[in-house]
Amino acid sequence: MSFRFLRCFFLLPVLSTGLLACQPDTPAETPAGPPVAPALSDSLDYDSLDAPLAATPVKRDWHRVARPTARHAPLVVYRASRPPQDETPPPPAEPRLQDLTLRPSEYFQIDPTKAAEVRGQDGTVVRFPAGALVDARQQPVTGTVWVELKECYSGPAMLLSNLLTETESGRPLELSGAVLVRASAQGRQLALATGRNFQLELKGRTHDNPLFYGQSGADGVVRWAAGEATSAAPTQVLTSAQRMPRYGNDIVDFNKLIRYPRQAQENQTEGVVFASFVVDESGRIQQPRILRGIGDGCDEEVLRVLRQTSGRWTPGQQDGRFVKVKMMLPIRFKFQPGQAIPTDVEPPTASDIAEASPEPAPEDTGLAAAPNALQPSRLGWLAAGRAWAGKAAPLFVPAFVANAETAVRLLVPGRRVVLAAAPQQGGYQFMNAPAGATVVGLRYENGAPFLARQPTPAGAPPDTLRFQETTLAELETTLSRLN
Repeated sequence: MSFRFLRCFFLLPVLSTGLLACQPDTPAETPAGPPVAPALSDSLDYDSLDAPLAATPVKRDWHRVARPTARHAPLVVYRASRPPQDETPPPPAEPRLQDLTLRPSEYFQIDPTKAAEVRGQDGTVVRFPAGALVDARQQPVTGTVWVELKECYSGPAMLLSNLLTETESGRPLELSGAVLVRASAQGRQLALATGRNFQLELKGRTHDNPLFYGQSGADGVVRWAAGEATSAAPTQVLTSAQRMPRYGNDIVDFNKLIRYPRQAQENQTEGVVFASFVVDESGRIQQPRILRGIGDGCDEEVLRVLRQTSGRWTPGQQDGRFVKVKMMLPIRFKFQPGQAIPTDVEPPTASDIAEASPEPAPEDTGLAAAPNALQPSRLGWLAAGRAWAGKAAPLFVPAFVANAETAVRLLVPGRRVVLAAAPQQGGYQFMNAPAGATVVGLRYENGAPFLARQPTPAGAPPDTLRFQETTLAELETTLSRLN
């Protein structure tokens, strides 16, 4: 049995009755440590009123709680942690030299509702028909549009802009010129309307140099794919034909594909959507657009069905041959509870057509026919050229270090030819090296450009590629001598 000692004393003079007050015996007191305070108070110590860090003490009333927290509310404690290894952002990559040597662009402000022409400093001419530019929803833009134009008319300019003169399969080309044409409105990229073209005149292009579209690969290098054949005159589009185009047996077959949009049903939206489009010789839909809409998804639904039925129309005929025909189709959306398919379709009246067609007909582009102009159907990198007709043979160039960060190219002096090499063990391999070409190596390390340049000797293997540090100005001057 253990005893607990009590220390007793008389409480005088308050306890005059002589009652004893007893307290447990405690060990000797230790120096008091810092008081344990709530987390909010700890945060206030960083700028206390006794020794404020700021010149003027901050008024602290943000920690007052207007309503007490529920007694049984769970408390979530967040602790600092490291992100998983696969989520750790990689260090910034070393920039490529071509990121610093790209040819500068010119910018032009145009009105997209009117035919527009822009001319570059190096002689490029770009002409846009009225209403040819559309946004991501294929709606014609009406506000201010900025056109970007970048011109490359020499081998060094193409090299420094990360362009090659070869197809995606590696076939060498000789280009007459390459340009970048883009359009934007309110910071968003625009495109050409379906079935629309614009005119592009490249300096020095001849009739036997067809159109090519640039394709940027994962490495950022632009190669080329063949474009459409350019006709000397624009194709005629009729507004009426001896046999008009049709879908199925009747307009009802087209109308069966239309679905009443959910938003239109909720808002009980009714009205007629007028759509304009061209049916080409093979029954494909071109230039679909809404002339007059009613919103709430009905306009988009009509465009969706037009694109869905493209290629399934019976084309129009004139004098026994298939022709392009412009059509206008009215779709009436009439709200009926529980019905998701509009069935009430009426033919347009003369007043409807006059009211819904204020814009020029598709064939009236506002542009004069340009026999020597290319007719691209999309924006981006564009070029004209032909397959390399000279002699070419495989070529291996030795190098001390071969890696993907180094760009090794082959230029033909005086010609617009830029070919790429693949890194291999001990050097770089060209599959098709034209005779008389010059090997050029580019690298960017620690904020400085490095250049290697050597001609390919006839009948002798090339020397080992050696890089020397240079400046951007010296680099461009050295490469300009290869024009």
